[in-house]
Amino acid sequence: MAINQGKVIEALESICKDIDPSEFIYQFLSAYGAAKTTISRLRDGSRNIATISGDIGVKKQLYFRSVEKGTDVYACAEALKSESVITANDIRFVVVTDFDSLVAFDLKADESLDTDIRLLDKQYAFFLPLIAGYEKAVMYSEHPADIKASEKMGQLFDLIRERNDLSKPEDIHALNVFLTRLLFCFYAEDTGIFTQDQMTKAIESTTSITGEDLDQFFTDLFTALNLPDGSVEKAKLAAHFQAFPYVNGGLFRTDEPIPEFSVKARRLLLECGSLSWAEINPDIFGSMFQAVIDQEQRGNLGQHYTSISNIMKVIKPLFLDKLWDAVHAAGGNEKKLKQLLVRLQNLRVFDPACGSGNFLIIAYKELRRIEMVVIDALNSISAQDEMYYSGISLSQFYGIEIDDFAHEVAILSLWLAEHQMNLEFKDKFGYADATLPLKESGNIIAGNALRLNWAEACPPLNSQEVYICGNPPFQGAKRQSPDQKQDMQHVFTGSRTYKNLDYVSCWFMLSVKSMRLNPKCETALVATSSIVQGDQVGLLWDQLDIESEFITFGYTPFKWISNARQNAGVSCVILGLSCNKPKRCKLYTSEVSLNCDSITPYLTKGSPLVVRKRNDPISKIPDMIYGNMPLEGGHLKLERTEASELLAAYPAAERFIFPLIGGNEFLNNEQRFVLWIDDDDLEDAMAIPEISRRIAAVREFRENGGDVARTLVSRSHQFRYRHRAKSHYIFLPCTFSEGREYLQVGYANSNYITLNSIQVLLDAPLFILALLSSKMHAVWTKSTAGTLESRIRYSNLICYNTFPVPSIKDTDQQLLETLAENLLLVREDFVESTVAQLYNPSKMPKELKDAHKEIDKAVDRIYSLNSPTDELRLHAMLEMYESLTKGVYLQ
Repeated sequence: MAINQGKVIEALESICKDIDPSEFIYQFLSAYGAAKTTISRLRDGSRNIATISGDIGVKKQLYFRSVEKGTDVYACAEALKSESVITANDIRFVVVTDFDSLVAFDLKADESLDTDIRLLDKQYAFFLPLIAGYEKAVMYSEHPADIKASEKMGQLFDLIRERNDLSKPEDIHALNVFLTRLLFCFYAEDTGIFTQDQMTKAIESTTSITGEDLDQFFTDLFTALNLPDGSVEKAKLAAHFQAFPYVNGGLFRTDEPIPEFSVKARRLLLECGSLSWAEINPDIFGSMFQAVIDQEQRGNLGQHYTSISNIMKVIKPLFLDKLWDAVHAAGGNEKKLKQLLVRLQNLRVFDPACGSGNFLIIAYKELRRIEMVVIDALNSISAQDEMYYSGISLSQFYGIEIDDFAHEVAILSLWLAEHQMNLEFKDKFGYADATLPLKESGNIIAGNALRLNWAEACPPLNSQEVYICGNPPFQGAKRQSPDQKQDMQHVFTGSRTYKNLDYVSCWFMLSVKSMRLNPKCETALVATSSIVQGDQVGLLWDQLDIESEFITFGYTPFKWISNARQNAGVSCVILGLSCNKPKRCKLYTSEVSLNCDSITPYLTKGSPLVVRKRNDPISKIPDMIYGNMPLEGGHLKLERTEASELLAAYPAAERFIFPLIGGNEFLNNEQRFVLWIDDDDLEDAMAIPEISRRIAAVREFRENGGDVARTLVSRSHQFRYRHRAKSHYIFLPCTFSEGREYLQVGYANSNYITLNSIQVLLDAPLFILALLSSKMHAVWTKSTAGTLESRIRYSNLICYNTFPVPSIKDTDQQLLETLAENLLLVREDFVESTVAQLYNPSKMPKELKDAHKEIDKAVDRIYSLNSPTDELRLHAMLEMYESLTKGVYLQ
């Protein structure tokens, strides 16, 4: 049953504003769409499965109980869950209230709600499954326990925030430190660092149910964890605190304020402790970071949280493949194996936008696993009885992170990853370094990576391999905050052409500078696909000032999937760079890897080149121009009703009224008109009062406009530009939706007047319409065009004038003309749909698809391609473009 959720919120708000205990449950069920007959039967008892007076139960849905004020509502709800009436009737929601607070359990989703009843409308989504057709979203992760822990920590943060003043930066920092320490303790008590459930049991047995003494408990606990075992200071603490081991590593070194806890916060703390933290991967602590951090702040920082599989797309070709090749090359050679151990102990990994440390953690773990394989090989061939311990240290891992909490989590996660790998090492070899006391963690700096000196953050040593990797913020030029624009200006000091670049380009720029300082430094960064498309390609490579032939590997655009609570879901690429020309490159596309001599900045196989704007077509095709720019304040344009009213009042105006065609008019079947007046007809037009009034309004607009507008005052009866075809127009809108498989190419007779929201060919042969409607042209456009937000911005200078077209035989031109006519006829068969609707990928009619496929076959054949992929199409066109720019391609 469809239901307006806004109505649910309004109903709950009304119910809880003036609560009637005798009516509350009936009003509540009614708010969620329960039928009047159901309510009536619950009232008379015929549908009520409860046997206790005052309780209300609906089979498979809900069981409600009210209790006296002063009763422990949570304890009552917890007890009610276990009663036989709940299991016997497959109850989903258990609800208990004293009409001040309300506690509910969703037994199917294993979730709880503890709220002030007057705020129930804010929690309306908790009960949406009461409505048929609604279900809570299921979060999927490589480790489902991570999501549950993330949600619980987020709820705990919300409760702490309610009770504590977090108005000052130092208060926020103190809370961040507390939460990271808490995460460590939860993980420690489930993974053998502490004894099993050591902290949770101590909280349960030694603190008040009110939570009022928890701040002192944590003060004493953190003190104990920072004191060496057997020290005089530790001996002064209570026995249950002395039982905790010495942790060190700086995690508990500073004395930071502890937040105050409420009854609910203590309860949730114990729920967190009951989770199986051994199943939670430290590499996914970024998900917890997202669940806890302020949502607005996260959006402003532009962070994206990275799954293990996506991290491997970056670090595997960047350095892991090389190291595994070295392992295989070493074979059973003891000298080579020992040299490889030294190499592993000296290389560095640097993430200058490290977030909560996921890239560094996965890199650390993978390097430890390679090291174990090398040690295993040495053990099998060594004549001496030698015990090899791990020589890889956290100090080899460097990062910069702007967010305080993420910075703390990154440091913590590296410690936990070290413990995890020590356990893995012990399982394999029977011995390992002790986890406690902790050693110093990775070199993670808190700050703005675009304002810090990377050479100081990760000092460049020529004898060491350094691998820069990460997933920096993505913001496009139009979405950057003022601070981010200042960052761009700082990074690109002295440049005038950086302003249209994405924010991520700053990280590429600084990475190249780092690589120049160290010939053994290489980079691989995630970026939005826009940096390998359109104007940004030329702009970026001009800024980097390195040859594009130094792309070592690349991933063509793919959807970015993350473990975050709100999946990033953006189209991304991965770009690997070096200041040394690689012997071989690897291009990953559509789950296939291609070995190649070089990769273009458009992430295709081929010679390095950049497609640049041109004022005229590079191929032998007609000139394309913008439609007519009005610059008349809207006074010469007419809506359909305005045109009808003008004609009704002044029939003589018909000769001056023409239909308009622009992007919206074409795509959405909008009808608008224009007053089109030649100089010779001006006197007749001025004789019509309404037209005279509009021309006067244009004059006033232009007189008060800028310099360009004022030059047009003398011809205020006309658009700024006046291009008209003799017979017909072929045109394309200036912007396209990114998801369209084909560009929507239009055709109109010369009776229309064009607007500058389309690009126009005047009286061009019809075969050009088929050519522009092909997959070939769509692929070229998507690769070379700029973008406007998520839309493709079509430009004659970069998309059309650079479009490489081979010489087309007369017979092929005739075939394309026939196919173009067929395409237009097919579209006319669907007059009830707009062009935008027809080209919606999920709704495109089969007949229209077939018409385009026939065009594709013909065009692909002209390019000498047989059943190509989009990648092969682009590769062929780039090769042709390169030949045309060198003047060697024969037309």
